[in-house]
Amino acid sequence: MKPTRLKSFVLIIVLIAATGAAMAYSAGAGKSWLSGLIARPAADTLPVGSGPLTLNGRLVQDKVLQGSDGRVHLALTLQADDRFDLQSSEARNVDMVIVLDRSGSMKGRKINDARQAVLQLLSGLTARDRFALITYSDGVRQVTGLKHVTADHGEQLKALVDGIRAGGGTNLGAGLQTGINVMLSASENGNAGKVILISDGLANKGITDAARLGRMAGIAVEKEFAVSTVGVGNDFNEQLMTAIADRGAGNYYYLENPLAFAEVFQKEFLYTRTTLATNVSISFPLSSDISITDASGYPISVQNNHAVFYPGDLRAGQVRKLFLTLKVPTGEIASFDLGRIKARYRFNSRTMESELDGAYKIACVNDNRELQASIDKTSWAEKVIREDYNRLKQEIAADIKAGKKQKALGKIRSYYREQESINAAVGSAEVTQNLDRDLKELRQRVEDTFEGTPSAVSRKQKSNSKSLQYEGYRGRR
Repeated sequence: MKPTRLKSFVLIIVLIAATGAAMAYSAGAGKSWLSGLIARPAADTLPVGSGPLTLNGRLVQDKVLQGSDGRVHLALTLQADDRFDLQSSEARNVDMVIVLDRSGSMKGRKINDARQAVLQLLSGLTARDRFALITYSDGVRQVTGLKHVTADHGEQLKALVDGIRAGGGTNLGAGLQTGINVMLSASENGNAGKVILISDGLANKGITDAARLGRMAGIAVEKEFAVSTVGVGNDFNEQLMTAIADRGAGNYYYLENPLAFAEVFQKEFLYTRTTLATNVSISFPLSSDISITDASGYPISVQNNHAVFYPGDLRAGQVRKLFLTLKVPTGEIASFDLGRIKARYRFNSRTMESELDGAYKIACVNDNRELQASIDKTSWAEKVIREDYNRLKQEIAADIKAGKKQKALGKIRSYYREQESINAAVGSAEVTQNLDRDLKELRQRVEDTFEGTPSAVSRKQKSNSKSLQYEGYRGRR
């Protein structure tokens, strides 16, 4: 890699890594960060394995015990080539649509910090980038359609942003639909697209159903843009915001501190700027013997006898690890072949595919020693820490929100017993640390949540349930 290219890529990683915490604080301002325009060749389908995205996999264990629940796990790794130099013509320009909640609960600091973050974002966009702003409360206002951020337009946009005031209800669905429509109606110019939906409260006007709103966001996948969501404070519906982001192939953020608006906007701009593969899907062939029950929490649909899920766009140089939970029959001794698992995606308006190499077989056995010997130590430890522990966090978050302290503590005890039993045979130091340190800290967070006055407990339930859910969500992503 050329020194200039390496320097540029390192800068992206540093900026992106800086926003990993849920309550991040943004102190710096962006200033014309990036420039350039990507050329888009004519659309066509290229041979499997010829593109910049690779797919690798490894069975965590290739045997299951007769009479068991038949669960087995497949670790998948998606890796995008590092082929962007942000100082060159290869970098993409961005169409960004901000959909901002201006309901009454946003009054004061929240709406002010949001305005300032939008202005800061505008200061870093180039004349080749386009920006649109939608606000919603009881109804929707299109403050501006997609406009190039030229000097003249920039001043107009800043004046419009300064004029935003909060008041009214939360018609989140109408805001989301308007933002999507703006992106759909935009003229093609090769820019990478992103819609960012912001809310601090419950959707209480118009469409409020999470499934319907998720399907609304799903149009982004096939149209090659993404929908990200930002939940602010402790009164929004985190399940709703997560569902929209997952169906829209975007990212979800929880901001207890609205000062982090600016950092999120900059992160999303840089993420979109360096997107290499869009419309990424993983397809798993279904059969009478093998089914899929979970894909790192992503929604799974059935298309042409394949289980399909969309793990989101990948930026240049990004590595994404996923764990599929599969089930096989365990009534008798037998072996099963996994079919061809593929990643399908778009790159420079071309449809490309990457396919798992090699044959993957799962055997049902009646000897527990065979099962234990088949466990890949490294993959299993990673599954426990990345997938199992973070799923547990999400479950505990739901219990805290519902006020079910003892149920949460019971799940922690069950998790410990299950993982400790397996680890006695596997012998992973990383899992031992997870059980001895991380699980202890999680148990203490549950205990602390329910200590204090009723009003204090209520506040901590809201805050801790959202932070734990967010930590678990990000950990699985």
